[in-house]
Amino acid sequence: MGFLSEKDLENAAVPFLNEFLAYYVWQLPLYNRVVDLVGLDHDGHLIAIEFKLRDWKRALRQAARNSNAFDYVYVLLPSGRYREKLVLEAGRLGVGVLLHDVSRGRTEVALRAQRISRQWRP
Repeated sequence: MGFLSEKDLENAAVPFLNEFLAYYVWQLPLYNRVVDLVGLDHDGHLIAIEFKLRDWKRALRQAARNSNAFDYVYVLLPSGRYREKLVLEAGRLGVGVLLHDVSRGRTEVALRAQRISRQWRP
């Protein structure tokens, strides 16, 4: 059985997020939009994560669009048959991929994000 809402996916990922990040907040405004989750990893890097139930291409576009404000950006989706295409395209963009395996109830890092070098500095 899949998730009924993006909020269900977010809730399922909380145990992973508690280990992956030292601190995080949900729904942080950035420019004229909202980033689903922003946090600091254990090394002090600023991380953004976009959650999507489907439409991995849209998730990648959103993550890439926000990339100049963070050290690393990720997308988090339920595992699916699109995994290979998602990881390939995300790698090209430097976006990390986190996948939640519904059957195992676990979130895993499928692809580590590349450090972003073109950050916007206020």
